[in-house]
Amino acid sequence: GLQDRMCKTMQSMFMRFGVKHVSKYVALFLLIGCLCPYVCANETAPTEDNTGEDFLRPLSRFDIRYTYQEKTGDTETSFTTFRVDTPFLLDNGWTLATRFDMPIVHSDSISSDNPSGDDEIGSGDVLSQFLLISPHQGNWKYGFGMRLLWPTASQDQMGSGKYQMAPGFGINYYPDRWSDGSFLGIRFQEFFDYAGDDNRSDIHQTSIKPGFSYNLQNNWFVSSFPDIRINWEQDNDWFVPLNLKVGRKIDKRVVSIEFNTPIINGYDRYDWQVEFQFGFFF
Repeated sequence: GLQDRMCKTMQSMFMRFGVKHVSKYVALFLLIGCLCPYVCANETAPTEDNTGEDFLRPLSRFDIRYTYQEKTGDTETSFTTFRVDTPFLLDNGWTLATRFDMPIVHSDSISSDNPSGDDEIGSGDVLSQFLLISPHQGNWKYGFGMRLLWPTASQDQMGSGKYQMAPGFGINYYPDRWSDGSFLGIRFQEFFDYAGDDNRSDIHQTSIKPGFSYNLQNNWFVSSFPDIRINWEQDNDWFVPLNLKVGRKIDKRVVSIEFNTPIINGYDRYDWQVEFQFGFFF
């Protein structure tokens, strides 16, 4: 079951990587997370209506996210991701938001590094992101920037083998009649590779995330931002998932669960996916 898979992943991290090896990465991201409140402006501190769902109202935070997915053929993959967000308030009212992800991958996918489809664990591709976010323009707010993915995976099945860039743009609308902090939004990103292993598949995908986040009573929230993909390298096929996330902010912490399953599965990203998030705001 999923609970057994989570326990097995954590055990394997220490057994196969070694305590010192895993602790080195975890300690690094913990250190970065602890430094967040000292390098961020006071205006980025958590507010009552900010649950952390709004990427245009970034918070200084440290997250641990566990993602489990299944693909056709009973292939199982899980990601334990350590994520650090650090926003900087600029003098002109704009915000520079930075994000860094370090995933640990547990997978039985078949690859050149794992021809027999054994359970293997290792590092995934590191992500870095930089966004410039506008001040509020009435009920509107927008941002644009760049995401970079680095081929740091320790085995082929745990990453793309490619250096990737993903320029993006997003815009939110905050309806007057909705609860404070609730919003409608849409995000666009264009993923493509520019270097890496010539033997790995080329990457060119468009990501479109339309959706909403609504704040409920007692700091509960519900959101839906399905990650719609168009794969230009695979017959322009579409992947359209059903997405739902429910969570609660508790003081300066947030917990949530998110579920995805495809409605249109033009290419095989996953059959279903669930993510548990534990976040800490500063």
